[in-house]
Amino acid sequence: MNDHISISLIIVNRNVGELLSRCLNSIRTTGDLSHEVIVVDNASSDGSPAMLSREHPEARLITNPKNLGFAAACNIGIKASSGKYPVLLNPDTLVGPGCLKSLFDFMESNPKAGLAGPKVLNPDGSLQPTIRAIPGYVNILFARKSPITSIWPGNPGAASYMLRGLPDDQPSAVPALAGVCLILRREMLEQTGALDERYFMYLEDIDLCLNASQKGWQTFYVPQARLIHYWGKSSEQEKARMDEEHRRSMYLFFKKNHRPNMPQMIYLKAALYLHKMLTK
Repeated sequence: MNDHISISLIIVNRNVGELLSRCLNSIRTTGDLSHEVIVVDNASSDGSPAMLSREHPEARLITNPKNLGFAAACNIGIKASSGKYPVLLNPDTLVGPGCLKSLFDFMESNPKAGLAGPKVLNPDGSLQPTIRAIPGYVNILFARKSPITSIWPGNPGAASYMLRGLPDDQPSAVPALAGVCLILRREMLEQTGALDERYFMYLEDIDLCLNASQKGWQTFYVPQARLIHYWGKSSEQEKARMDEEHRRSMYLFFKKNHRPNMPQMIYLKAALYLHKMLTK
């Protein structure tokens, strides 16, 4: 670790070069906060590596020969980083002025915070729900990405999963956060380990928050820090595969963290099968 670097921004890219360039431009609003930028490219075919060399030589580029998935690529970036706090940042984001400084200052002032994330907005300025409860069995059918929720957005299952109504003027401890932008404490990572690479995509962030909680660390939502997220611009390129990866990740999460008994396992498999049929 290099104490002279406050944060290490770790960005996993997969064929979103144009958005990545805009994201890197927005990072310049970090002001006097010392930082490094590490881009881990998952075998992009859109010319992203060449664009980085040409337009953003300040970014350190690590290229993977194949798409290793989000968790594995994040871990590569974390291992290569030297800042006091690693920050996982999606490439399809625009970092708001002072966002990263607010997250850094919060972590400095709250030693029990293992990880924290900002208020995330859609491009039109509306709130993007990133706060999560730890998934339970009802969430398989009523989660944010489920077909039922797309038809019935206000269903009780989705509402209980995507926690809403938290104060907008002060940080709040929450069960979990989506990994759009997460600042991580290295001492926490030493205890929890890095992201579980069995998750190719999805739920690795919730799994990390749960692991942190089990080790006595807290996850915080910091609404003073804000960024814009162009939701799903990378995953929509391979939608069918990503839908399957989401189901696989849900299965892994429940097997790992809930250890289902036989009736619960039957329900889990049936619910995921129904999810697959409804998303065709």
